[in-house]
Parts: sequence; structure tokens; C-alpha cells
Amino acid sequence: MLSGRSDRLAGLDPAALLAPVAERKKIGLAVSGGPDSLALLVLFSAWRETAAAPEAVVYTLDHGLRPESAAEAEMVRRIAVEEGFVVRVLRWKGDKPQAGLPAAARAARYRLIGEAMRADGAEVLVTAHHLDDQAETVLMRLAHGSGAGGLGAMRAFADVEGVKVFRPLLGVPKDKLAAIVAAHGLDAAIDPTNADPGYERARWRAMWPTLDAAGLTSERLARFAQRMQRLDALAEEVAADLWRAEVSVDDFGVIHIAANVFGGVQEEAGLRILWRALRHAGARQQGDLLAVETLYRQISRDEVTAPVTLMGAVVAPGSMWVLVYREAGRKGLPRVHARAGDVTVWDGRFSVESPVALTIAPALALTRERFVALTGEAPDVPVAALRTAPLVSTEDGEVLALGARLFDARIKVNHVALT
Repeated sequence: MLSGRSDRLAGLDPAALLAPVAERKKIGLAVSGGPDSLALLVLFSAWRETAAAPEAVVYTLDHGLRPESAAEAEMVRRIAVEEGFVVRVLRWKGDKPQAGLPAAARAARYRLIGEAMRADGAEVLVTAHHLDDQAETVLMRLAHGSGAGGLGAMRAFADVEGVKVFRPLLGVPKDKLAAIVAAHGLDAAIDPTNADPGYERARWRAMWPTLDAAGLTSERLARFAQRMQRLDALAEEVAADLWRAEVSVDDFGVIHIAANVFGGVQEEAGLRILWRALRHAGARQQGDLLAVETLYRQISRDEVTAPVTLMGAVVAPGSMWVLVYREAGRKGLPRVHARAGDVTVWDGRFSVESPVALTIAPALALTRERFVALTGEAPDVPVAALRTAPLVSTEDGEVLALGARLFDARIKVNHVALT
């Protein structure tokens, strides 16, 4: 049995670390077999010796990327079962991509764990990300040109690939976790990719001696992340207030930003307004912060006189409003056949619910005359902006809605929440 004696826990207090999830009924523990996650398993075991801890399910993944992965998953299963845990050994099957493997593996891990958690009724996944991981994330984000939000690095609570995650060890250095594992006589798995210079994190790890000598210690970088999180939260609050006051979204998904937001407010808040609008109108396509900053400043200086495209969206400046709407061109808009009773999220922007079978397609053929015939009024935005709204019709062609403008009371069309 794993011992909860304080002298074998590197001075850590499991109850204090895990207190934020103490009221949960059931949680998941992500355990890969490495020293960090095995230490998490020890800490949770020590916690439940002295407190009414939540029920926990251990999730471990055989990713199939190394010959040792199956044996490592079995090692985790054996240790966890000996400690009385329910264990799920998950397997990533099928072909693996040749490019972008780390990102694909991460997505597969959270997808498989998320599916298992939903089946088990686990509310949150506890992971073993630690202080040194946080420091590396800061450096990587800095190198990639992130803003304040990105430089805040990992948050204690987050939504990752649709999985609610809690990271209790972000303030704990990895050497303390390794000491816990050694004190309990556990043989942790060693992932050779952690030292493979083909991976970005491994290249940063190789620089630690030089960075430490220059004063960029893990502790200082993690503290910097905490400070950036505070600034990010403040900027988000200001931007949220500004959004409520100066931005509206019409029935057709066109975002109207008051022109005075560009150059008339604190730049950080204005940038966040534009970024959020682009992310929503562009169906959450990824973007480059420098490109958004450049466009924001150009609009603020009246240097943009015609619509421009960025992140899958069109930005059309005007004297009173700057319009942001979906680009119809390079990335095709979906055509969906929905069954009666389905709730369909269309293009990441609209949710559609109906008691009858529907076809949901972009209104690409819409003309000004057709809009007037449908709505009884002239459009107050360019027709091009309306053509990327969903046209909701029955299977025999009767139009029930254009965007969230309803022509039949039986159906519901709503904007997907802006995030």
C-alpha cells in the first residue's frame, strides 16, 4: 500500500492541494506512469486516508506510439488496482499521423478520456501538470508571440478539448514529485520523447541550465504566469463590459461593432473585441495575434477603406459600425440534413432545433429581392454578409428561417454562445 506519511510526501499537503475538488462526487485521475502522474496517484491515496475524498477513476492511455506503451499502461493498472482504484485502460487505435503527432496524440488522449469520463459520470479530470511544465509553457507561448492570455499559460481549472481539467500541482516543482515516487519505491516510466530534440518542449528543457543561470528559473516564470493571469482577467472584464455596451449580433450572425471601439478605447480591450468577433464569425478558426493587432490599428487610423478577410471572417469598416461576418469562400459552409427532434449546431455559430426534418444550408444564392420577400424589409447590411447565414427549410423547400429570423414558430434557432 502507498503510505500517506508526511515524511514521504516531500512536505506537500494533499488535502490543501486537492481541496478545490473535495465536494465533487466522482473525479478522474490522469495517470500515464511517469513520475509526475504516479506522484499524483500517491497524493490522492494519501488524501483519502484522512478525508472523505471523492470517488476516483484512474485513466491511463496505451497510445501505441512506442513499444513500451502497453507495458506502461499495464503497470499503471496494476498499481492503481492494488490501491483499490477503478481503472480504465484506454487505447488509441488506428493510423497515426506523420505530421503534427504531439497535437494529434493530445487530442486523442482527451477525446478517449472524455468519452470514458462521461460513461463513468466523472465530473473533472485531475492531471499532474507541475511548476516546470508551467514554466516551459510560458517560454513556448512567448516564442510563439502570445498575448497576455497565452502568457498566463495553464490555469488551475480549464476546459481542454471538451474535458474539464483541474491541475493541482502547478506550484509544485517536478523534483518534489520525483522524490515522492522514489520514497514509495515506485519505478516510473521514462518517456524518451521528453529528451528528443525533435519536440519543442524537449528543446526548451535542454536550455534550463542556461536559463537558470540568467535568472529565468521555473519559479520566476510560473510567478510571471500568475501575474499575467491577473492582468488577463482584468482585461477580459473590461472587454466584456465594452462588448455589452458597443457590440450587437443580428439575426443573421453579422457582428456590429461601434466604430468608436477602434482607437477610442483602451487598445487591449478593443483588440479583444475584434479577436472575439473574428473567432465567432469565422467559426473559431485559428488566428495570429500580430495580424489582428495590425488590422485593429489600421482601422483605428482609417487606413482600411474596403472589406478585408482574416481568420475566416470579413471585416467591413464603416462610419458608424464595423461589421464582421463569415467569409463564404475558402472554407465551404456546411449543408446538413437534420432529423425531426435533432439539435444541430451549424457552422459553430447557430443551433437549430425543429420537430420536423430540415435542410440547413448557407443562403449563398440570396439576393436583395429575395431577402425583402422573406422578411418584408430591406437589408441594413451587405447582401454578402447575409449569404453566410443558415437557410433553414423543410425537405420540400419551404423556408422556415433565415439565420435566427423565424418564419415558423415550431422551430428554434439561436446563436451559439460567444467564447
